[in-house]
Amino acid sequence: MATDPLIKENMRYAVFADIHGNLEALEAALEYTQKHQVSEHFCLGDSIGYGANPNECFGWALQNARVHVLGNHEAAVTHEKMRDNFTDAAHKAIDWTAKRLRPELIEKIEDLPYLQREGEIVLAHGTLHDPEEFDYLLESSDAHKSFMAFRETFGFVGHTHIPSFFTEKEQTLGYLKEGVHPLKKGERYLLNPGSIGQPRDRDTRLSFGIFDPEELTFEIVRIPYDNKKAAGKILAEGLPQSLAERLL
Repeated sequence: MATDPLIKENMRYAVFADIHGNLEALEAALEYTQKHQVSEHFCLGDSIGYGANPNECFGWALQNARVHVLGNHEAAVTHEKMRDNFTDAAHKAIDWTAKRLRPELIEKIEDLPYLQREGEIVLAHGTLHDPEEFDYLLESSDAHKSFMAFRETFGFVGHTHIPSFFTEKEQTLGYLKEGVHPLKKGERYLLNPGSIGQPRDRDTRLSFGIFDPEELTFEIVRIPYDNKKAAGKILAEGLPQSLAERLL
């Protein structure tokens, strides 16, 4: 039986990454996508960790994301040794998350792929050339390795919490500002939508992408949300103060 194609005609796709248990940010993003003719959602992993609502955020991703790949914070729930590579604050947060996450959701972690590819797109959390290592895609040399590892036109990654792009033929890279970015036919792209739950580009507004394969555009959406409430919930749960301050 033929599988349902990932990219369909006349569709717009929201690309979510790094929700990190931030329910207030997720709800604000979903309110936007519901009003702006988004057809389906892709989730690039790390729906948990740092934030105070792992069950709600991971549960939403499992139930609603058209594509859902594994992030390092999900992996660290079931592979405790991975936590040794986390910062102290991240380690404490994932310990708390692993205890708080519902058992039926933990069972679903093992089903998530490191990488998913279909048609003209491929998705992973960190890099496409070594997705199981959860490395950061920051340098042109790493982008080259990822371009060599896949044949598709569009690669989507998260993990850095910063909206950014790399091109193969023109060999350009850079930060993606808020707004619609035209994509060129014949070029290949690596695209990062930034983070919904914990942006790290000195802009406290949540960040995600909208991919339109028909118009050949990638839009970066930035929305304010109740970050004070999200931060307060982190502190109320006894999680590290730095995780709350980072949202503000």
